[in-house]
Amino acid sequence: MPASRIVTFGTKRVPRQACPNRHLPRRVLMVLMNREYMNSPLMPIVLVLLLLQPLSASGSDATQETAFSYNILGLLLADAQHPARSTQNPDNAFLDLYRCSGALELRPDIFWDPSFASAVFKPRFTAAHKWWEDGMAEGKTDSESRAFVNEWRIQGKPLSYLFVSFGKEKMLWGPSFLADPSNILFSNTEKINPKREIEGKYLAKLIFIRDNAVTVTAGSETQKERTGPGETLKPLRFVKTDLMGGNYAVSLVGYHRRNDRFRLGSYGQWTASDAMVLYYDGLVTRGTEVLYPREDAGPLSGAFISKYEDSRRIFTTATTGGSYTFLSGSTLSLEFLYNGQGYGDAEAAGYYRLRRSANDHFFDEGPVSGLAKKTLAEAFNNGLPFLRKYYLMGQFQLREIKNVLDLVLRYLYNLEEHAGQASTILEWRITDNIQFFNINSAAVSHADETEFKSAVDRSCMIGIEMHL
Repeated sequence: MPASRIVTFGTKRVPRQACPNRHLPRRVLMVLMNREYMNSPLMPIVLVLLLLQPLSASGSDATQETAFSYNILGLLLADAQHPARSTQNPDNAFLDLYRCSGALELRPDIFWDPSFASAVFKPRFTAAHKWWEDGMAEGKTDSESRAFVNEWRIQGKPLSYLFVSFGKEKMLWGPSFLADPSNILFSNTEKINPKREIEGKYLAKLIFIRDNAVTVTAGSETQKERTGPGETLKPLRFVKTDLMGGNYAVSLVGYHRRNDRFRLGSYGQWTASDAMVLYYDGLVTRGTEVLYPREDAGPLSGAFISKYEDSRRIFTTATTGGSYTFLSGSTLSLEFLYNGQGYGDAEAAGYYRLRRSANDHFFDEGPVSGLAKKTLAEAFNNGLPFLRKYYLMGQFQLREIKNVLDLVLRYLYNLEEHAGQASTILEWRITDNIQFFNINSAAVSHADETEFKSAVDRSCMIGIEMHL
């Protein structure tokens, strides 16, 4: 290799003079001057790190890699959904769900990783157009463009075993596909739809690495969490301990929020054989903020209440499962979910009865209409990730079909409502840098009122993913 510097581009390394994006740090700086990005109090530090990158590269040995790297992902996608005709969404006037949309997304990931520190910066640029065809919103269209920072983080290494970091980031963990109950920071694991990216939260962390077997992470949110108009929660603090063995991994997570309840989570997995992996993920909490239906003599003959808000009752949510990989490379996974905070039969009957009553009065005049809208909002955001208590999930994943195709088939079954949801994820590598994908889901039930038919009963997404 001639004495030209090396820049990391995805998983490839190319000579700097041959790289068409060698001036990317300066171009990124021009984009970062957007007023929305500059709102962060530590954004100037990110700018300084990017400005220093060329200097650090020029001072290094010509045969070494630079500390700067990046990759760019582009998505061109379209999705269609069919709003369910349910009491949760009368005439699509409550949820206002669109029927079709098209979007273009640009997701650059920028990394700076010298030996003494590291920085990550992930701006996002999106443009979307939506069409409505259902209910009162029929014929409506809307376009939206957005530029924002999904994640950014600065991390220092004051000691060989200690890391200090601050920024906006995602912390996703756990082996389960269906849900990760132990993670109350991010309930969406991005596994149900891997093309939908969730936004990070502002976190400050200390990471202590004793050895390859023990890692302790202490962290805290640095902003209050908004839960509704005029309602906020104090920052959540956590301590996470990871233990790694020869054929097992176990993690324990403790949470604390001022004037809030006790929570303790754990997850782990055990490699039982070359083909079989067993795992679990769970959370124990004292009391719950979940809303439960209660009958009364009001206009709707009921209301939602925080029945166990101050209770000392212990609730458990847990998934247990396993995966078996066949010689062909395909993998079968089975999971069981126990949702201790979920509704029993009587509570579920009261829930649907109250929702029907709110639906019947949604278009009324006066205070009753306002009460109906409030009740539907509480029914939709009742604090439960799953409505009932017992669920089964089966998943079959086929990899590298003809060396270009991956396929996931998944079915989730509600054991109490006898209803399910089927979904598929298909990914086809057209070239090394271009991939086609298709994601579908559909509710499966003979009843009109089930959990999976409350908002959308079927959906489809297709798109092209490009690594630039």
